[in-house]
Amino acid sequence: MNEGRKNRVIGKINEIKSNIETFISDVNVNDLKSSFNLMVKDAQKDFHKLMEKDLENLKKKLQTEKSEFENKAKKFLDGHKKELAVLQSKIDKLVKSTAKLKMSKGTTTTKQAPYAGTSKKKV
Repeated sequence: MNEGRKNRVIGKINEIKSNIETFISDVNVNDLKSSFNLMVKDAQKDFHKLMEKDLENLKKKLQTEKSEFENKAKKFLDGHKKELAVLQSKIDKLVKSTAKLKMSKGTTTTKQAPYAGTSKKKV
């Protein structure tokens, strides 16, 4: 039985070998090269189309994220500008009130010049 199985396997191998040889003799190698090159070029075109589509989608997504980020940053800055304006007005009020206090103290404590007529010496 072992011999019969062995002969069948060898027979199948020889049959496959003859099929491959006839296929190779029927096919022109230059035709295979040109068809393979066409397949590669088509695959490259398809790949580039997909890449361009993905890049466009990515650009759109980045643009929307950029605009959202700019809006958030603008709102943040506007809020801080308002806070700074409030603080600035408080500081201005404090400066004015301290300036008024200094002026009112300055007018009451001004020194008067001595009277020139009383300092004469008698000889």
